[in-house]
Amino acid sequence: MTVLASSYDVVCIGGAMTGTAAAYFLSENPDFDGSVLVVEPDWTYDYANTTRAQNSIREQYTNPLNIQLSRFGAEFIADFHDRVQVDGQSPEINFRGTGYMFIAEDEAAYRRLEEESVGQLAMGAEVAMLRPDQIAERYPYMDVDQLVGARVGGLREGSFDGWAFFQGMRQRALHNHVTYVKDRVLGIDLDGGRVTGVRLESGARVGCGFAINAAGCRAREVAAMVDLDLPIEPRARTSFMFDCRTLIDYVVPLTVTPAGVHFRREQNHFMCGAVPTSDVAIDASDFEIRHDEFEELIWPTVARYVPQFDQIGIVTSWGGQYDYNTLDHNLILGPGSEVDNFFFANGFSGHGLQQGPGVGRGLSELITYGAFRSIDLAPLSYTRIERNEPFLESAVI
Repeated sequence: MTVLASSYDVVCIGGAMTGTAAAYFLSENPDFDGSVLVVEPDWTYDYANTTRAQNSIREQYTNPLNIQLSRFGAEFIADFHDRVQVDGQSPEINFRGTGYMFIAEDEAAYRRLEEESVGQLAMGAEVAMLRPDQIAERYPYMDVDQLVGARVGGLREGSFDGWAFFQGMRQRALHNHVTYVKDRVLGIDLDGGRVTGVRLESGARVGCGFAINAAGCRAREVAAMVDLDLPIEPRARTSFMFDCRTLIDYVVPLTVTPAGVHFRREQNHFMCGAVPTSDVAIDASDFEIRHDEFEELIWPTVARYVPQFDQIGIVTSWGGQYDYNTLDHNLILGPGSEVDNFFFANGFSGHGLQQGPGVGRGLSELITYGAFRSIDLAPLSYTRIERNEPFLESAVI
């Protein structure tokens, strides 16, 4: 049983990717000499967004900050062993660089992808515009007759073992003397507009200098504990793994269709998902598998672009969630305006795993130095929520 101190310099409310990334970067920062507590009720992480994600990373965003965050995520993946090793050991994350491919069926959509590529290239992303004959040459399994083109990313984009990625950071944080406890925050104490401590389900009360809301789809519930509101709601996302009877012996990038369906290779199978036709808020405890999505939306779509997919069978499936920011699909990061030592790290809208390292580093900088130093993430602050001024990201999958 974990014995808690009476207070910690930082308490992370939620211990999956975001809370662990914050704890990791604080504990790695030589200028931070404080104590960190991570409070997580789901000790197996079975119902964390982190473990139910599709474990991919891309540079192809329309917002420059998201490109910067994911580029740092790619750097972190490239140096993963050195960054997280404990006594020379680290989990194997098996990164597979395949790129993402956004396809267009009409000239207007192609031009939009091309216009977005200008900003992506300016930010250092690796992207290329392809016409149908070029797509057919690279990816012979694709039926390009209905396409006018596509935008394809470089090999820094791809997929990896998300559980190993998370566990590597968590193990390093534990090695750095971060304290993890299986418990749940039920209340937050305030005094003079500042957080002074958190109250736990176990009955303990722990003082803190900073509190980080890393509660994923329950972030709105935690924000309400300090009388602040968030435009965040759980949205259902079901993932399917299927087998194809016909061998496709080529690179299969994560392919994004105009219908909101995406698919990619996952070792000997294929992983896929979609934006539901009725994309509405659900309960935070709802992890139901939406089987009808595969039959009615996903299968007809993927078979349309890849003829070999007309004969496939589901291998497995699982229900997941996005902590969806209804204002602008971008994360909310930094202090609450009226409670300046209560920090948000919420509303990733499906991008949390790949943006975790950049967000963790940013939180470490804010707490240690009082300002961002590596990437200026100030536009993601809570004040934009209060002003109702979206900081838009249109490339949401």
